[in-house]
Amino acid sequence: MNGGPVGGRARQLWRVIVFVALVGGVLAVAGPAAAQDDSAARSAERELVDKHAPIVVLKAQDAACDPEGEPYAPTSVDIVLDNPEVLLRQLGEQNPVVKQAPSAGDLFGLNEGFFLDFPGSTFEPGCIYEQDFDKYTDTVTGERDVIVYAHVARQADRPDQLAVQYWFYWYYNDWNNKHESDWEGIQLLFDVGTAEEALTVDPVSTGYAQHEGGERVDWESDTLERVGDRPVVYPSAGSHASYYGSALYIGRSASEGFGCDNTDGPSHRTDPQVVLLPTSVDSADSEFAWLEYGGRWGERQGGPFNGPTGPLDKERWTQPVDWHEGLRDASVVVPAGDSQGDAVVNVFCGVVGWGSQQLITLQVSPLSLVVALIVAILLVKWLIGRTTWTKVDPLPLVERRSAGEIIRAAADSYRHRAGALIAIGLVYLPTAVVVGLIAALVQRAPLLRGLADLAGEFSQTSLVFALLAGSFANVFTYVLVNAMVSAYLDRLGRGEQPSGLDAVKDAWQRVPQLTGGFLRAFVIVSVLLFTVIGAPVAIWFLVRFQFMAQAVMVEGRAGSAALRRSGQLVRNRWWHTALMIASFNVLVVGSGLVVGLLLLVLVPGIPLWLFSAMVALVYALIVPLAAVAQTLLFGDAVAAQRSGETDPADDLAAATA
Repeated sequence: MNGGPVGGRARQLWRVIVFVALVGGVLAVAGPAAAQDDSAARSAERELVDKHAPIVVLKAQDAACDPEGEPYAPTSVDIVLDNPEVLLRQLGEQNPVVKQAPSAGDLFGLNEGFFLDFPGSTFEPGCIYEQDFDKYTDTVTGERDVIVYAHVARQADRPDQLAVQYWFYWYYNDWNNKHESDWEGIQLLFDVGTAEEALTVDPVSTGYAQHEGGERVDWESDTLERVGDRPVVYPSAGSHASYYGSALYIGRSASEGFGCDNTDGPSHRTDPQVVLLPTSVDSADSEFAWLEYGGRWGERQGGPFNGPTGPLDKERWTQPVDWHEGLRDASVVVPAGDSQGDAVVNVFCGVVGWGSQQLITLQVSPLSLVVALIVAILLVKWLIGRTTWTKVDPLPLVERRSAGEIIRAAADSYRHRAGALIAIGLVYLPTAVVVGLIAALVQRAPLLRGLADLAGEFSQTSLVFALLAGSFANVFTYVLVNAMVSAYLDRLGRGEQPSGLDAVKDAWQRVPQLTGGFLRAFVIVSVLLFTVIGAPVAIWFLVRFQFMAQAVMVEGRAGSAALRRSGQLVRNRWWHTALMIASFNVLVVGSGLVVGLLLLVLVPGIPLWLFSAMVALVYALIVPLAAVAQTLLFGDAVAAQRSGETDPADDLAAATA
């Protein structure tokens, strides 16, 4: 009877019941175990990100809205979520508002067609973003807490490596590529596969995000500053690119950023709070639902001014090891104290900033930029149309010449006697070495560096620092080149055929007289400039002393007598002399700047020592041309004095005084 159909069905039912019970028991045990394993892994990640939490060094801001400092700090995205002054917009006609005060859940799952819009204008930030940042951080946290987001990242095809990432959210990017919101940060790379293992070893490498690329150094590298297990990061003021030290950095590509990043100067260290992020979010109810937002975190604009996308859209999040391996081994640091290189680099920084402003103008008011370009083109065309280029023989030395004739004669003389004049100009090269040595001494000697800082703090002209950094050597070499060229042209005027070496010997014999006159002039002008209020008088003396070298070499005068003679020649032609000398200096400095800018833009990989040497070489080639023009200006002044002529501009000034 037990073997009948009913008994068979009973046995099958019994087997099903037993199987379900067994499966249920296994699940009951495995479920909590899996949850415990996940909790343990999460706990290890928490411990790991706290252990290596970065120390963030922010450039100090002396006053509110001061563009030289850093008004922002890494903060929580909560300052823009549920904020009634922030709008969520969708791309379309007039970009309609989808939601005011969007929450993290509102952003969940949205794509590239959406963007957040903050109060203020991206292109004309003024002080509103800084003021709003202060207001929002006070509202959310009660004080300006520094907050960074941490993420333990893995790459599927690199299971034996682990990345610990720290993401910095900045409210506004106030740099050449201005835009609302900014996501930056750093990463530590481990040669282990789990957070538990990473707790027992040191990272092998670090990667700091900078613009579209970044820089990596080994954990044991001297470049990396650490406090125990915590790396120190220096965000650049405005751009927020992350660097390893306090300096001026120059970028000449998209990965470096095109422009200058500054982490130098007074700063303060912050100890940020660390918020651990999950790898992904699957619910709009999660507090981190904003991670799954694929739209823009700021106002929608063209090109580099567009609001950025969030972390999940970055290669750093999805392919952390590949991103790390693609970073540069170093950033280009501008060495302090190189007066020639510094001048070009500073102009480069300014030109890039100016260029970005023109792009902004093109976006905001294209008509005004077009009008400005047309006016500039017409002005250049007018100047070219008034210039006649006929050959003028520069001999004899003492002869009346107009401004145009002096310039053309100098160019013609340089073209026909380039070998001798360039040989004279090469005297300028050793000066570059001297300047570099003096600058290095200033940087390494605490007493001298203190004097330099004192000069920079109490004098707008910073003359003490300029003197220590080598400006004295530069100016004196310029005087020597003028003296050599004067001797060369004087010999030519007497019918000789001298070499550049002859001119060098002539100037060498007169070094005591040149030095005496130069020192007197340098001290007088420097003291007046140092007082600041005496700057106009210093400029007046500076122009009066311009013919000192020519008076020594051509007329055989010495020291104070050469300075008095120069003053006599300039007395009735001060404005004419000042304008001409300014033109010669623009030629010299401008040539160096143009070549330097071309090198920086066209040869991004050029080492700065080679860059400085190239700029010095350009000066060596151009200074003799300016010296020829200045000597011819001296001859014109002598001829004018002999004929009793004066400068019409000076006569007009005297009549109206």
